[in-house]
Amino acid sequence: MGFFTFAHMFWQVAAIAVFVPFIDVTDTLDVARVTDTKSTVLKSSAPLLRMDASALERTGAISLQEALRTFAGVSVRDYGGLGGLKTVGIRSFGAQHTGIIYDGQVISNAQNGQVDIGRFNLDDVQSIAVELGGSSDIFRSARLAGSVGVLSVETARPAFSGSGTSVSAALRYGSFNTWNPYFSLKQRLGRGWCASVWGNYVNSRGNYPFILHNGNLSTTETRLHSDVSSFNGEASVYGDMGSGGTLALKLMYYDSERGLPGSVVLYTQNPHQRLWDRDFRASALYEVKPADKWRLKASASYNSAWNRAWNRFVDYAPIHPQPQDDRYLQQEGSANAVALFSPWAGVEFSLAQDVVLNTLQANIPGCPFPTRITSYTALSGKYERGPFLAVVSLLGTGCAEWVKSGEPAPGRFHLSPSASISYRLPVETELRLRASFKDSFRLPTFNDLYYARVGNRTLRPEKAMQTNLGITWGHTFGEHRLSATADAYWNAVRDRIVAVPSLFIWSMRNVGRVLMLGSDLNFSYRGKLVSWLWANASAAYSYQYAVDITDPSAKNYRHQIAYTPRHSGSAMLAMETPWVNLGYTLQAVGERYTLAQNIPAHRIDPYFDHILSLNHTFFIGKRHICKLFVSAEALNLAGVNYEVVQYYPMPGRQYRFTIKFTY
Repeated sequence: MGFFTFAHMFWQVAAIAVFVPFIDVTDTLDVARVTDTKSTVLKSSAPLLRMDASALERTGAISLQEALRTFAGVSVRDYGGLGGLKTVGIRSFGAQHTGIIYDGQVISNAQNGQVDIGRFNLDDVQSIAVELGGSSDIFRSARLAGSVGVLSVETARPAFSGSGTSVSAALRYGSFNTWNPYFSLKQRLGRGWCASVWGNYVNSRGNYPFILHNGNLSTTETRLHSDVSSFNGEASVYGDMGSGGTLALKLMYYDSERGLPGSVVLYTQNPHQRLWDRDFRASALYEVKPADKWRLKASASYNSAWNRAWNRFVDYAPIHPQPQDDRYLQQEGSANAVALFSPWAGVEFSLAQDVVLNTLQANIPGCPFPTRITSYTALSGKYERGPFLAVVSLLGTGCAEWVKSGEPAPGRFHLSPSASISYRLPVETELRLRASFKDSFRLPTFNDLYYARVGNRTLRPEKAMQTNLGITWGHTFGEHRLSATADAYWNAVRDRIVAVPSLFIWSMRNVGRVLMLGSDLNFSYRGKLVSWLWANASAAYSYQYAVDITDPSAKNYRHQIAYTPRHSGSAMLAMETPWVNLGYTLQAVGERYTLAQNIPAHRIDPYFDHILSLNHTFFIGKRHICKLFVSAEALNLAGVNYEVVQYYPMPGRQYRFTIKFTY
């Protein structure tokens, strides 16, 4: 504990005293800059992973979780089926530590801290990116500086060639009677103004077969109550007012009803639970450059998230079973302003301020109806000159809470410094060394603090310390491009929030400490093999040694933490020809343990997941103004019913067909 305290104080003082800044900001909404993706990834002073729309198309991924599973250092927890909850974690940290941005706006969940990434639609996405332990972008929301990593999703702004209207329609059909129609309309409204609207509907029975192993006996069962029906829609208006700046207005709505199949223990499933979600979000983003040395950005958003959890039978009423009908309403309002100042060439400073208001209402007995207001202030700088690149940031976070009954959680304040550096070696190829440090944290969620009987209102924020050393390399020769990155990291968590027993009642406590050592390797290649054949290949590998160091006398001391594989990796190969494009993706995940103690009874078997895809784009008309995209995918080609979460079997072999028309 002494080392943690010393290191924490050292870096806070260093961040204030040594305020040297850096790094270039890449706006992925600007289509002209997408071609610089590779150099941006290699140039970043902290690990950055990125996949653009063309790469998503090559891999056959249609959902965010499918794409993220190919990233080194990124883990997706999947509770099975199309409608199952999907969350993303970074380098052994829980999903609560991952910040998520959608078109510049932060997406969060104050109730449980986990955002379901399964609801994001990739049909209109321009790029996705994951930052591991730092960022080169200092011109954005302050609260992202408190996350151990950030997942960024950027949609494509309307682009017109000739006509002022663009229409896209798609129909996707998959195994288990899954239907997924999609429609998009983009319209030029006048000089500098345009609008877009899209809707995505998914309906699936989800009744996939799986093999149940019970000792020496194996039987084929059918997943029950795994149906889903969801609608996701968005309307946006974009305005370019020249020297007056740019404006983006967005409305988003998500509505779903799904069965919760529950865990499969022996031959028992629990087909008595359902979940409804209704999520509405409105946001505005304004950016202007009032002078040569200044850039300003301001945004505001409102989010209303309603969900209902229904259970026909509840465990605590065995004599007279009664349905359980829990309803929750989260509301969040946020405002953000960022000022970027460039006094000299290669030097930039930014000051970002966020204010976030969260409330939670529920019909469950004893709900205290909490309200939280949080302030985030980030002072950052960057410096870039020649081969040298550096970034420094200091985040101050303070929050206060109110409740309608009982005592609220006390106010909290935390300082989070970070620093990173990159240096290009004087050699012919693009060879860079990089290093980064980040102190981050997560506030206790409303469930951590106030959930009936379990919540603890005295919880402190869960603190994380991250360090990274890496090397990046890239080289272009002729029509071939090679790149590789290798990073080693040392991370630690203190004041970890865990549930511990106290007499006959479990409660949340700050008792956990975790040590994380690991490495991430990434390799990519793109080249023209012959006149009619382009090849794209990539590979990623992660090693994670993430162990509990809370209590040396405990049975789980230095055991791997739950659901964290020691070894994992992925590989992708895509061949592009004038006739058909072929893609193959492999994901490999080593053994994991479901509980803190690593014993055979808690072990989950390793698995391999293979995906094969075929696609082709037909151009229609003399000016190629119409496109017809056709694809077919075979998922989990080996047909193995593996488990990402214990007792939640994933679907076996399945097929998917897509036809998409764009004008």
